[in-house]
Formats: sequence, C-alpha cells, structure tokens
Amino acid sequence: MQMKTWRHIIFWIIVYGSLTLIFADWVGGAMEAFYYVSLMMPVIIGTSYFFNYVLVPRYLFKHRFLLFGLYSFYMLVVSLCMEMVVGILAFLLMIYYGINENGVLITDVFIMAGTLYFVVLVMSFILLIRHYFVDQRAIGRLEEKQAQLDLGYFTVRSNRQTAKVKFEELLYLESLGDYIEFHLVNGSAISSKEKISHMEKILPEGFLRIHRSFIVNRSKISSFSREYVVVGEKELPISRSYRQEVVGMLNGK
Repeated sequence: MQMKTWRHIIFWIIVYGSLTLIFADWVGGAMEAFYYVSLMMPVIIGTSYFFNYVLVPRYLFKHRFLLFGLYSFYMLVVSLCMEMVVGILAFLLMIYYGINENGVLITDVFIMAGTLYFVVLVMSFILLIRHYFVDQRAIGRLEEKQAQLDLGYFTVRSNRQTAKVKFEELLYLESLGDYIEFHLVNGSAISSKEKISHMEKILPEGFLRIHRSFIVNRSKISSFSREYVVVGEKELPISRSYRQEVVGMLNGK
C-alpha cells in the first residue's frame, strides 16, 4: 500500500502550493499565507504520516479498534497542541516582521489550522480506498486459486485452443522468452504465451519456484541438492537468489 517517494513529493508540493494560494486569497496577502503554511506544514505532514502509516495499518487494519481510537485521540491532542503553538508563533512572527498588513487574527490562524487537517483526512481517504482495492484484488486471486484447487486443474491457451492441465500431471514449467512450456508426466509439453510471474501467483502451494525460468511440482521431486532438483529424469538448476528459500522448504524448515 505504499506510494512511491516521488508521488509523495508531488502530492505535498501540490498541497503546499494550493494551500498557499487559498490562504493568500483568504487573508489578502501572499506573504502571510506563505509564512503560515511554511510553519504549519511540518506538523501536518508528521501527523498525516503517523496516522496513515502507523496507526491505521497497525491498529485499524488489524481490527484493534479500541487501541486505534485511543491512540488516535492521543495523537489528535498532541497534534492540536503543536498546531496551537505553531499557529501562535506564526501569528507573532507576522506581527514582528510587519507582514500582518491585512489584519490576520489569531482566530483566523486556528480556522486555517482546521483547514489543514482536512488534508490529513483526504490523504487517509485515498489510502483507505487504495487498501480496499488491493484487498479486493488479493481476494480475487485467492478465489481464483481456490476454484482451481477445487477443480484440480487450470486452463491455458495453446495453439489457438484452450488446454486443460491437471496439477497432478504437471512436472514443471519452463519460461522460454515470451512463452512458457508446461512439461507433463507423460513426456509431452504444452506451450502458451503465459508469463511465469502470473503462473507463480495462480499455482497452488505444492508448486515451488526455483529459478527465474523454472517452477516445479514439489511432489514430483525425486532428489535435490543446493544446486539442483531432479524432476522425473530432468535435472533443473536452483538459482542463487532462490537457493536459501528453496532448500529450506525442501528440508521442511
């Protein structure tokens, strides 16, 4: 559920610029808005990340609602106190440096602080929506995998036809550039334009990826070492990046 760093940067630049323009029109001065938003943004950004990336995933998503509510209340109290201090400081600085020409009042400062908290709520809403769709995709993949397990086979397109491949008849699959070969126990092979990364997601737990080009049926492995597995009469390499996980799983660890 994490956004890339550049998206965070762009998001906060847009927020910073938008709030500065909005407040400049409100208080009648760009300088007042610039000072105020500059001082308030660190508090808002800190509150937003703590709420959305600590409290929400650690407590809300894990259904620990009591702790989520309690810690959210604590966070709100602390954040509001910091907002009051920074808001008053911004107000005093504007007076001290003589940039409060348009008569910004301390009540205006607190109203603007409330507006900034709206940003936190918007970001929370966006992240919750993203989390919902991620969950839905995960549920869809699980349902697809379960449906295949119930049937005992999966289907692939091969030579403009739909081929049925039973799990128990599949020895291993091999990625060969832009297509995959499914090697069966009877010695035949089925070619398809599928991607090995897609197959890794839909195959049940009985299948193990040992190499960027190979996924094997664990029940068909007759012997193995740290460098290779033997499936049927074929010796398949275990790549270095998969070695620790593969050997550990085959040793029952």
